[in-house]
Amino acid sequence: MGNTAIIQVRYLDGFRFQRAILAGIEEVISHEKELNKINVFPIPDKDTGSNLKKTFKPLLERYPLWESSIDSISLDIADRALDSALGYSGIIFAQFISGFADVFKDYKRVFIDHFVKAAEKAVTRAYESLEHPQEGTILTVFKEWSDEIRSLSQRTNDFVPLLKNSHEKAQLALKETQHQLEVLKKHKVVDAGGKAFTYFLEGIIHFIEKGKLQRISPQRKQLRIKRKAEDKVKKAQFCAECCVRRENLDRLQLIEKLNTLGTDLIFYSSLHFAKIHINTNNPENVFYSAAQFGELTTKKIFKFDPEQSANEKTALALVSDTTCDIPDEYVEDNDLYFIPVKVQASDKIFIDKVTIIPEEFYKIMSSSPVLPKTSQPSFVDFTRVYEHLTVHYKSIISLQLSGNLSGTFQTALQAAHKVAPKRITALDGKNISVGLGLIMLEGIKAVKENLSHDIVLDRLKQAIDDVKIFIGIPTLKYLVKGGRVTKTKGFIAKIFKINPILSVNQEGALEPIGKIRGRKRLEQKVFDLASEKIINIKKTYPEYDASVAIAHTDSPQLGRSLAEKINQSFGLKAAMVMNAAPVLGAHSGPGALGIAVLKSSKK
Repeated sequence: MGNTAIIQVRYLDGFRFQRAILAGIEEVISHEKELNKINVFPIPDKDTGSNLKKTFKPLLERYPLWESSIDSISLDIADRALDSALGYSGIIFAQFISGFADVFKDYKRVFIDHFVKAAEKAVTRAYESLEHPQEGTILTVFKEWSDEIRSLSQRTNDFVPLLKNSHEKAQLALKETQHQLEVLKKHKVVDAGGKAFTYFLEGIIHFIEKGKLQRISPQRKQLRIKRKAEDKVKKAQFCAECCVRRENLDRLQLIEKLNTLGTDLIFYSSLHFAKIHINTNNPENVFYSAAQFGELTTKKIFKFDPEQSANEKTALALVSDTTCDIPDEYVEDNDLYFIPVKVQASDKIFIDKVTIIPEEFYKIMSSSPVLPKTSQPSFVDFTRVYEHLTVHYKSIISLQLSGNLSGTFQTALQAAHKVAPKRITALDGKNISVGLGLIMLEGIKAVKENLSHDIVLDRLKQAIDDVKIFIGIPTLKYLVKGGRVTKTKGFIAKIFKINPILSVNQEGALEPIGKIRGRKRLEQKVFDLASEKIINIKKTYPEYDASVAIAHTDSPQLGRSLAEKINQSFGLKAAMVMNAAPVLGAHSGPGALGIAVLKSSKK
């Protein structure tokens, strides 16, 4: 392996780099099902392979390009990976690739010494992409690989032995992950993200050894990199915001009409309500058109000028994802916006609270032989909304679904860091559904008091600590279908009519807190647990209110009866009774119930 040997690959240029990346991601995608199967950490949702496929698909559709300089091609690849990043592994991989781009941006071609620096930068970026990095995961495999790259670089100037030997080190590090994390040891698997990285390296090595650096096909020759700043269309002068109410509002036709009137549409809807925020040169035309679909209840016009001073901006916007269940009136009357979750059902992709609402989701769920799935918003979904809102608001607080239930929070964190890290705070809500809704209500109250960003943030953090949600699951059927519960446990539960009760712990993870036999007893037990929490607040914290919220999955009568029962027992009016968002319903199935209770500040 000395320097006197024939060197097969001395440097990487734009051609080689993009083809190597393509070879690597194609290898990862070819193992999608295997990666899904072994995905048990940090969330056992069996979608690591699918999320990586979605992260990498835009790259496969774009490359290879006629571009020889590694500086521009690496930046373009990194940008597009970040834009489409999905799930923990997708985010980490995208940040890893971005680390290489950070170093390569200064070179037209790179040699071994540049590659060593880039590998170390990539590892740093990957670790920084998570609020709480965990060893025994893809991060450890990255680090061991990078350390080996540095060691090998002292003995070779050839990329072929460098990559082949460092791949062996990565494989050894991957095997060790099974012994570093208890959950991996329990399931007798290695880390799914780490496994994906070893496949990524295998694809690259196979390309270098077997592949030919062919000329770009004629139809691709004219394609060249354009930086995003050049691609962007000039923004309109204003943003129009309004709300529309109508029974059985025709959302899809409204969206179609709005898309002819402006750009960057931010849309949120329920069965009888929609909130619209759109970039346009003619706000009055937007209002007139929206009024054709229902009663216009609010109208605002924002000047769309990225150069406007802070004094011209509204103080604070609150943002969440659509797993946060909250009544329409709070969305209507406040500076509150949502990034939608995606729903895959009946071979179609829907956008939560945009092209599908809970009532429609549960109809599809009851008739579909395949369990619908939800997936988190992408990095670009967050950045688009953040970039838009920072034009109008001095700062943003973004409250997300629990990081122990989804990668949504990590995506929000990365998007905030990219767009405006000093003005946007991404916050792990450590809860779900109406639990998040009650937390958001505390934020809304604090904003109405004209409190500062930091004080509103403190109020939200306190609410996160104080809220408790109790969820009754009428059947394990959907948890079994989703892979969260084994078929054996599901069968036993069905035979003995066992219904689990779940809650969310202080770390934001769902945990079983009881089980009961029979549907009526399940409802009573959930009510009793919520009652204990209410009584404790009233006795221990008389200076606070007890706020209560109820969620149901397509069981409105159940929701209403629970609200009446709480009112009769404690004189408390439920802050909300909500048909739960698909992210809860997809796992619990129809007929589930949840009661959230919060020690809240006095009005």
